[in-house]
Amino acid sequence: MKFLKQYSWVLLLLCFPNWLSANQALDKFLDGLQTLSGKFEQSIYDENGYLLEKSRGRLYIQRPNKFRWIYQKPYYQLIVADGKKVWIYDRDLEQVTVKTLNNTLGKTPAFLLSRNRQVEKDFIVNQLPSPERGITSLELIPKKATKTQFEKLRINLRDNSLVSFEFLDNLGQTTQIHFTKLRRNRKLRDKVFRFTPPTGVDIIN
Repeated sequence: MKFLKQYSWVLLLLCFPNWLSANQALDKFLDGLQTLSGKFEQSIYDENGYLLEKSRGRLYIQRPNKFRWIYQKPYYQLIVADGKKVWIYDRDLEQVTVKTLNNTLGKTPAFLLSRNRQVEKDFIVNQLPSPERGITSLELIPKKATKTQFEKLRINLRDNSLVSFEFLDNLGQTTQIHFTKLRRNRKLRDKVFRFTPPTGVDIIN
């Protein structure tokens, strides 16, 4: 079940001057965004704040509708969206889960970066008090909570770069993801968003 828990997270936005409204901050970051790549560290806490799991890896985003999310430690797991399907490969379980893209993106934060649809159409966007100087903090609340796996998402941005996001899921767990060495609009090779299931693994549609 660990791949389901980790998949209930994937994807991001960025920081702008504090005088901008919440919607303006999102629009400014997403305007012209084509690709995004970098590293992340993820921590999952239970409803009492107890650390359940910590992991790290790399991410690659290409709009529209493509991403590659790699958990490298403490164990390997790969999530790839090729524009039509999402492939979730768990090496330890020797299992690949395949989902249609339209049914998947609406349930995870990952679709915020990879799709072209305006965020305001699906979320109420609020600006929160800044946790520190130079940070713009935004809260996204789904307008249709039944179609998402999280109740609310907090995004921290600094100087047009993604710092972190934090979301509360429907089980009361909190996931925090911190990003480093992000590169915006760097050309990514097509093969980054392709996936061929390894021989012998179980495939679940």
